[in-house]
Amino acid sequence: MAAPTPYIVESPGPAIDVLGTYEGHEVLTVTGEEDTAQVDDHGASEGRLDMTTVLVGGPPTGTTTASDLLGALLDPGADVVPRELVYPTGTTSEEVSAGNTAAMASSQEIATAAALTELGVDYRTQLTVQEFTEGSASEGALQVADVILEADGEQVSDVSALKNVLNASGGDPVPMTVRRDGEQMRIDVPVSAAPTDGPDRWLMGAYLQQTFEFPVQVDIALEDIGGPSAGLMFALSIVDRLSPGDLTGGRHIAGTGTITPDGVVGAIGGIPQKVRGAREAGAEVFLAPMENCADLDGRVPEGLTVYAVDTLSTARDTVDAVAHGRTPEGVRTCG
Repeated sequence: MAAPTPYIVESPGPAIDVLGTYEGHEVLTVTGEEDTAQVDDHGASEGRLDMTTVLVGGPPTGTTTASDLLGALLDPGADVVPRELVYPTGTTSEEVSAGNTAAMASSQEIATAAALTELGVDYRTQLTVQEFTEGSASEGALQVADVILEADGEQVSDVSALKNVLNASGGDPVPMTVRRDGEQMRIDVPVSAAPTDGPDRWLMGAYLQQTFEFPVQVDIALEDIGGPSAGLMFALSIVDRLSPGDLTGGRHIAGTGTITPDGVVGAIGGIPQKVRGAREAGAEVFLAPMENCADLDGRVPEGLTVYAVDTLSTARDTVDAVAHGRTPEGVRTCG
C-alpha cells in the first residue's frame, strides 16, 4: 500500500444548476405570502445558474499518495496544497463534515436575506445569545437563548449595531431589553475591556447568533455538499424565483462567492478549479468574487468569460446584461 502524504489535492467538482434538479430533486423551492413577490409564476428557467464545487482529496477526510500528487501536478486544473493551509492540525474528518454542513445551512439563510434585501422585501432579524466566553462579563445578567431587542434604547438586529452601542458605553453597564421565555425585560449588562492596543473597545463576552424571520420559505435540497461559497448563486436564484421573467435569458451562467445579508460578495477558495468545472459543464459566463480575480491570471479556460463582482446588485446587473446580449458596464473581467 502506498504511503499517505500530508497534502491535499483540489480538483474541479460538479457544477449544479440551482434553478434545476440534482439527483432527482428540485434544488431550490420558494413558497410564501402571495403579496411578497411573484413566487414561481414563470415556470422553469430556460437558462442555468450553476453553483460550482471543488473536490478535495486528502487528510483528514482521505489520503493522497505520491502517485496522486504526481497526477495532480501534471493536471492544469488541479492544485496541491499542504494540509495545514486548509485544515488546522488535529482537525478530524467529522469536524470538517460538521463545519461544512453548518456553513452551508447558514449560507442558505443569509442568501435568502440578501435576495430579499436586493428586492426590497422586509424581513425580521434578531440576535440570540448562544453561549458565553470564559470569564464573561455578561454571564449571569444574560442567559443562553435570550433575544436582544434593544441596547441603550436602540434597536439592534445585527452584531455590528450592537458593537457600536457597546463601544460607546465607556465601560458602563449597558441597559438592554431582552426577550426571555417569551417575556420582555430590561437588564443592565456589564461589559469588559477588549484585549487590544487600539481604540477602546468593550465586550459582553457572549457568542451571538443572528437569526431571521422571512415572509417566504426557501428550501434547498443538496446533500453531501457543504461550505458557504454557494451563497451568491443561491441569492441570485432566489431573486429569479421572486421576480417575473427569466433572469438568465436562457444563458448558461455559473459562479461562486460568499454573501452577506446586505449583499456583499466575499472571496472563496478553489476558484481555479471552479471555473474549470463550470466550463466543463458548458457555462459561458462565470461570476467570481472581486477579491479572487487575481487568482485567475492565466487560469480561465477558453470559451469562458469571468466577471468580477463585489455585490449581489452588481452580479444581478451582470446577469441581466448577459441575458440581453449586452456587455456589462463597469464590470471588469478576470484572467
